[in-house]
Amino acid sequence: MVKTAVITGASQGLGLGIARALAARGVQVMLAAPNADALADAAATVAGAAHHPTDVRDPAQTEALAAAALGHFGRIDLWLNNAGQALTGTDLLTIPPETFATMVDINLKGALHGSQAAARAMADTGGTIWNTLGAGADGNTVPQMNGYATSKAALTFLTKALAAEAPPHLAFAAISPGLVLTEGFFRENARITPAERTARNATVNILADTVETVSDWAADLMLAPATNGAVHDWLTPEKIAARRAQMPPRDILATLASPLAMPLANA
Repeated sequence: MVKTAVITGASQGLGLGIARALAARGVQVMLAAPNADALADAAATVAGAAHHPTDVRDPAQTEALAAAALGHFGRIDLWLNNAGQALTGTDLLTIPPETFATMVDINLKGALHGSQAAARAMADTGGTIWNTLGAGADGNTVPQMNGYATSKAALTFLTKALAAEAPPHLAFAAISPGLVLTEGFFRENARITPAERTARNATVNILADTVETVSDWAADLMLAPATNGAVHDWLTPEKIAARRAQMPPRDILATLASPLAMPLANA
């Protein structure tokens, strides 16, 4: 039987990459994101994909997304809560309340809304509901990103709690993709000074990976038998150590053909 998947935050970045990787593996995919035009453009690049505009901050819209997927596919096997926003560059004591609220609403509450809608849609057939983690998900603080990190640390707990409450026909799991060179990364990277960016490049070259690399890994995980409560890390300590020892030094930024790899000093 052909598997089906719903992916939020799928108009660009890792969500779109995973949609493409799943489609390449024969999965029928429905993409979701709030910007209808950007979403339609993205879906056109994914073989056989459907799409449904969705703002995950609104539970009625995630319910409508689940209904649209059921209407289109007849069932939902996989659901990935990937929608997220990282608004960085401030400390917690100075972060604007509305900025923090936006990240909590999308990164945490949006994942809960999606999980609830997906669980109801999978009531008769079962399935796996995935969350995409991010910086802070391991409980470590991240300078200038602790607002975002707080939301992702909470998402780790939410994933564990959902898994603890899961009925037998459902599984909840998460992917922790590490540092992925998405549009969001380069947008936030452009907000720091050129000197800060240059200093940061050495770390980025060790930790970062392309969307395509991480998407292939995530797609294979999602199609494997699921373990309820599992958190899968792409960037392991062993992998980091091997990259630090690599000679000549790893320079992933130099390998990117995209203009997004440029310093973006004037962006």
